[in-house]
Amino acid sequence: MLKKLGFYIFAALFIFAGQFLVNQDLASGTPPAIVQTTLSGESAMQRISKGPALLYFWAEWCGICRSMQDSVSNVLQDYPGLTVAVRSGDDSKLQHYLNRNQLNWPVVNDNGGSLGQAYGIKGVPALFFTDAAGDIVFATVGFTSEWGMRFRLWLAGLI
Repeated sequence: MLKKLGFYIFAALFIFAGQFLVNQDLASGTPPAIVQTTLSGESAMQRISKGPALLYFWAEWCGICRSMQDSVSNVLQDYPGLTVAVRSGDDSKLQHYLNRNQLNWPVVNDNGGSLGQAYGIKGVPALFFTDAAGDIVFATVGFTSEWGMRFRLWLAGLI
């Protein structure tokens, strides 16, 4: 029993250490400016300037991102947000993907990956949560459940 408990404690510490290493370079505080407009022509920064809001970096080729599509869509119905498609092709290819998957998201195309670099991401999916002042208060990389997103947005609303 004691060995089992020790294993679980070690596994938990290993996971938390891994998350720290993955998340340590992610942007925090004032978000780097996104000067591009969304595919529909909206101001990108305006969508996340008043929070709590979600900023979601994803890619059309990312399997984990595909598994989160419904959750992101549901959250974006209740909270302001912006999505950034990283290295997912030109605007027409990206729009085709959105249409085919019935995703009504505000999307900025980061086909070259420069926005992802500015935000410190090394992989997708990556999520940033902003508070009422528009500052990043939480960031994470990897699968996040709908409830995990909603909980962070709720906490961001309290800050």
